[in-house]
Amino acid sequence: MNLRQLRYFIVLAEELHFRRAAERLNITQSPLTMAIQELERELGGRLFHRTQRRVELTEAGAAFRIGAREVLDKMQSSLQMTRDLLSGESRRLRLGLTPGAGLLPFLATTLQRFHIAHPDVRLTLHELSDDEQPRALQTRELDACVIRLPLMRRPTSDGSIKLLHDRMVVAMHRDHPLRHRAALTVVDLAGEPFIIPPKSPVTVLREIIVQLCAQRSFSPRIAQETADNITILGLCAARQGVAIVPSELSRVDIPDIHFAPLVDDDAATDIYLTFRDIDTDPKVASLCRIAEAAAAQGQAAAARAGGTPESRQRWPRVAGS
Repeated sequence: MNLRQLRYFIVLAEELHFRRAAERLNITQSPLTMAIQELERELGGRLFHRTQRRVELTEAGAAFRIGAREVLDKMQSSLQMTRDLLSGESRRLRLGLTPGAGLLPFLATTLQRFHIAHPDVRLTLHELSDDEQPRALQTRELDACVIRLPLMRRPTSDGSIKLLHDRMVVAMHRDHPLRHRAALTVVDLAGEPFIIPPKSPVTVLREIIVQLCAQRSFSPRIAQETADNITILGLCAARQGVAIVPSELSRVDIPDIHFAPLVDDDAATDIYLTFRDIDTDPKVASLCRIAEAAAAQGQAAAARAGGTPESRQRWPRVAGS
């Protein structure tokens, strides 16, 4: 048995069609058929049910697919690690960020401390959606990610650390009638025009907003849709509607906008640091320790001040344009 046979098997198991599998592998059907037959002879049984019209995995084939995928993934991981060492890329750490995470105070502290601890490591930042980041970790395009998830959802990555419980806020024009409410709830927004991210498999924020409204027996009345956080705030400042946004966006300084905290317990998200090679990559392990300490420090400061880390830490506001 060799890696070529395993790769051919995995592709055929995914396609369940010899011609399509051969095209993906950039070979003809004959060597693919021979490789599968050799693999079945070596294992002593059929991995596929084959007829003129369809190809299906046998029970043994389905079980073998799991092990074969693990072998190929581990081999790919080992090869990439070796290439990185030989090329000097082991001195690089690629960190994925959820949109807007660059405004989180604990992240700024983490990056500063990591640079001091590892001045020879080039840390690069890559903004990806929260659903795209796990794939980038799996394919080794990223080494770690700062990811935002709805409450009760856990990361799908092998390793993760919960860094922050982040409450949502409402963005609105500074003269909005709700501006003077001492406490604002999601129910108070029923009937308001919403500025909301577009419907997409990778848009976590929209899912959170729609769910918050549905749990209170109303659907958000959507006035505008945009995926860009700054555009969302700009539309709120232009009296086009209100928006439920992560708390870090309240640090963006846009004229004529007001941010109000939501008091609902479920109007929040969890921020995680997810990772892949904490046991084999000391850079990733160090990043995890530094990020966890920075987030804990922010939470302790917030507790002393009587608020959330993002609302109480005194950080300079960021210009929106």
